[in-house]
Amino acid sequence: MNYEELLETRDARQTNKVRLPYGYFYKRLIDGKYSNFVEFHDELSDNIAFNECIRKQCEALSQITDKHQLRFTPNEGDDGVYAVAVETGNYLTIEQLFNDSPAVVAKGDFMDSIVSDLVSLTAELHQQGIQYLCFSPNNVLVRKSDNSVRLLLHGSFFLPLKSQEEMFDGVEDYVAPEVMTEGKADDRSDVYSLAKFVDYLYASSGLPFELKHVIQKATAENPEERYASVEDMYKAMKNRRNIRRTGTIAAAALAIALIVVGLFFEMLPNTEPVEFVKPVEEPVEESLLDEGFDPLTELGPDADSATIAKAIQDYMMNDSDRVDEKKMREFQAKAEQIFRKQYTKAADVILSKIYNNERMNNNEKNFKATSEEVMRELVEKQREMAANSALSDETAQRIASEIIEQLTEKKKAELSKKEKAENE
Repeated sequence: MNYEELLETRDARQTNKVRLPYGYFYKRLIDGKYSNFVEFHDELSDNIAFNECIRKQCEALSQITDKHQLRFTPNEGDDGVYAVAVETGNYLTIEQLFNDSPAVVAKGDFMDSIVSDLVSLTAELHQQGIQYLCFSPNNVLVRKSDNSVRLLLHGSFFLPLKSQEEMFDGVEDYVAPEVMTEGKADDRSDVYSLAKFVDYLYASSGLPFELKHVIQKATAENPEERYASVEDMYKAMKNRRNIRRTGTIAAAALAIALIVVGLFFEMLPNTEPVEFVKPVEEPVEESLLDEGFDPLTELGPDADSATIAKAIQDYMMNDSDRVDEKKMREFQAKAEQIFRKQYTKAADVILSKIYNNERMNNNEKNFKATSEEVMRELVEKQREMAANSALSDETAQRIASEIIEQLTEKKKAELSKKEKAENE
């Protein structure tokens, strides 16, 4: 996929068809307005049993109250249902969203919001005996204005079909084994598929260690070994995260306590000879000693107690009022300023690996692979620089996301302008 094709995928909504497992999603101009349609593959629309499954599902939608469920109306011709008209809105698949805006994964609570909303809707579906069965990146939609998740056709309605291969062509990895081999499903089939989807969401940054056990259990070949429901799986994810967070906070608190105690004893008068403490070999960078900068909060987590003690002593000598909230806010703002400047420079170099003529002209598979590698590098650089600048993960993630979006749009514009100039 070259750069021109990438732009068409993003902007040419009226002519572009996006492939779903069972058909093509596109917009059609009717009476001056664009309407959403899903046109089914011929082998499905020609199937009488498939037609009946669509009609039954349309009737069942009236019982689903969750706002994340998309409504549709069957379009019937002489040979049966060939398409469905989907409710008004501008929607795209998760796969499209990640290809067009890879930085979205670094936005605040994006990951948890997507999973939480899917769990909520799926739980309501299960209460009515309905399973989605295929949470693949090109079968989960989002509303373009706010990335709010949406689901369309539910796989359990199509279980009466003789074969599931036509329904889930190309996305078999996201469907539970018992569905593909036996045409049987229950709520644990959705546990499997949703866990596969969560694993996909973290593909660029790497699945957090605390979630690996949860995903492993949820995707067990034997349904009996999985979680009984998507709610149980989601609770396990939250519990694992809370345990990890509690452990991290406890470790940080212990480290701070040890430093404070160490400083206390180091700063006490001592009448006995003490061993000389060699200064740290790597001094604070001169670029961090600009006017208005104070090392109290900028030394970072790697500074040893001797360095911290020296920083505090210098600060006490230069500020008779010592530390107050206003001063701490100034330190925080300076830390963010330094992080923003350094991360912008690093991210610009990293993003240049994909936003250049050579890479943009690669085939789609190679372009996606390179994009995922670049995203992992961006996340690693963010974490590294956040640690060195004493910023919280949340603050660093927010700033990094803004920078990546700005640089991405800038590089796209530059490439588009260059390509236009070459064609003239």
